[in-house]
Amino acid sequence: MSLPKLCRGLQAVGSSFFFLILLCFAVNAQPGFITLDCGLPKGEDYVDDDTRINFIPDGQYVDTGETKTVKVNKVPRRYQTLRAFPQGDRNCYNLRPLQVGGKYLVRAGFIYGNYDELQRPPDFDFHVGVHARIPVLLSQSETYNQEVIAVANSDTIWVCLVNTGRGTPVVSTIQLRQLPDLSYTAANASRSLLRQRRYNYGAKTQLRYPIDKFDRIWLPFLETIQAINTTMAVKSFPEDKYLVPSQVMQTAITASNLVAPLILPAAYGLPTDTVYVLLHFAELQNLSRSNQSRIMDLFGLGSEIVSLTNYTALFLTAAHVKISNALVETSGAYHVAVRAANTSTLPPMLNALESFTIKKANELPTDIVDVQAIQNIKAGYKLQRNWQGDPCVPYDYTWIGVGCDYNDGTKDPRIVSLNLSSSGLTAEIPASIANLTALTTLDVSNNSIPITVTELLAKLPSLKLLNLSGNKIREVSADLCTNALAGKLSLRIEGLEAVCPKSPQPSPSPPLGKSRSTSFKLGFHVSGAVFVALLGLLVA
Repeated sequence: MSLPKLCRGLQAVGSSFFFLILLCFAVNAQPGFITLDCGLPKGEDYVDDDTRINFIPDGQYVDTGETKTVKVNKVPRRYQTLRAFPQGDRNCYNLRPLQVGGKYLVRAGFIYGNYDELQRPPDFDFHVGVHARIPVLLSQSETYNQEVIAVANSDTIWVCLVNTGRGTPVVSTIQLRQLPDLSYTAANASRSLLRQRRYNYGAKTQLRYPIDKFDRIWLPFLETIQAINTTMAVKSFPEDKYLVPSQVMQTAITASNLVAPLILPAAYGLPTDTVYVLLHFAELQNLSRSNQSRIMDLFGLGSEIVSLTNYTALFLTAAHVKISNALVETSGAYHVAVRAANTSTLPPMLNALESFTIKKANELPTDIVDVQAIQNIKAGYKLQRNWQGDPCVPYDYTWIGVGCDYNDGTKDPRIVSLNLSSSGLTAEIPASIANLTALTTLDVSNNSIPITVTELLAKLPSLKLLNLSGNKIREVSADLCTNALAGKLSLRIEGLEAVCPKSPQPSPSPPLGKSRSTSFKLGFHVSGAVFVALLGLLVA
């Protein structure tokens, strides 16, 4: 029995197992984490043996796809199943609820593993939010991962797999980790960071959670370079926003002599790609006792050179140097060089490095209020449409039935038209539609919307066309009728057995022996056009 299942059983038993229950809570206490094993059957969640992280099935975060099992052996458990997306151009995971404006690390792992027995690994695109759009090229049996740091513009981050016509997209695991808001400052609402490198210099093994509470994966980097280390803890200042683990900072590499610099690969990409690099330093030797010094000059080697001269690391205290807004050189590579300054008596050293390329889309994300409103409409009507990801962007993947105004790229796109015709709607129009304040056209024709259309729609300030035909509506609010009669709204109700309430304008008393209700009944059996004309005569 898996530990999560055991925990649920213990909770059901009661307080006699109080301490075991607390242990279960401790194991599963990973606030700010969402950890999905894609394709894992419902109820089969488990705790990873190495990290003690709880993996859960992905079904509650995605509406589409098919679960499959790989045909290769000796892969970690999280890669043994996957979710494939043979239908649709774009299929997305809805990672929520999140802190609006919060900063998150999003990691995805992939393997083809000949799950379909076709021996044809796919190529496809992987999107995180609006900005990060990353090609994925898989081999037959090797695992592959990508990691992005992004800011949540709403309470959701969409993670999407896009079919580019070169095979069925697949994904094995998706992992989200909340980061400190003030860390990785190059990531913000208008751009994301694609990880290039995260090296723990001088280490022999990989480090991640629980040593790193944010579950950043620090890869060892030693090779033939001279290493130095300490068993003493490396502290961080209280205001430190990166919180690199002490175990990472306790190792470093150093050059073999004062003349030789450390030249380290940091990023690869296009010449126009912007690079963001973090260098993590802590002096591991107490130089005050030996009258020695380690003074360094730092250079970024790309099409732009960024430098910091006469830098000295603090003894057993973490400090961080960033290189931002540098460009990859024309060769497609960006390197960092650390060399001894002229006054240094010791060669240069470096404890750890993180590097990223900046991803920024030309398109802005859809207005957040519109996004929340359309998501509520989808949930309220339980629509089976492939409405996933941002409703308006990328432009090529705008939601079916949704029209957007892109404001010439100067402001967030707005939803201006919504076509829900022939969608099997049986409930009243959700109140959240009132938040689509830029909506000019709404088509809900040929559904089974019940009896009454309230004044809710009349409050949409931009609405010009409302198509209600083909429903069972028998009453429309007075405000809608007033707007239609005044020419402010094109109201399509032809063929419906519906009666607009009487206009609030005063009308003459009916002739003797007739009542207003009789006059409305006469209009009830004629076409919509005649009905509107008749109603106009009644209220004139």
